[in-house]
Amino acid sequence: MINPNSPLSDEKPLIRRGRVDSVNLYEVKENELELLEKGPAGTVQLNFAIFLFSMAFTCIVALATANFKWKIMETIFAITTVVGILLGTYLVLIWWRTKASITRVVLAIRNRIDDNVSQVELQEGPNTQPKEPEDDETSHN
Repeated sequence: MINPNSPLSDEKPLIRRGRVDSVNLYEVKENELELLEKGPAGTVQLNFAIFLFSMAFTCIVALATANFKWKIMETIFAITTVVGILLGTYLVLIWWRTKASITRVVLAIRNRIDDNVSQVELQEGPNTQPKEPEDDETSHN
């Protein structure tokens, strides 16, 4: 009995192929691949921005609806509101800039394929038939 996991097995796996009209292959540089692999660096900043905006709007609601016994508590809520809105806005702007850089890299990779070339190849169709051997007069002698 042959072990299918054995590296010395001579049996080849069954390969099933479904044809497609065309395949686009994109060449990617090492630094582009690393950038795409890491993903957008601004996701943490976006999460903190959402937290700060939520905290700031909660403080706005508290300032609008509550009667504060101590003036210091009202001041703390007001400062928290201003800091939350300012830092949240700053972090959203940083996130937006990093998001745009990822988009630019993806667009640069996609633009490496010219649409006109793809259309010409599609009209002609790829040559998938094997070449027929040429008759050589010297082989018949």
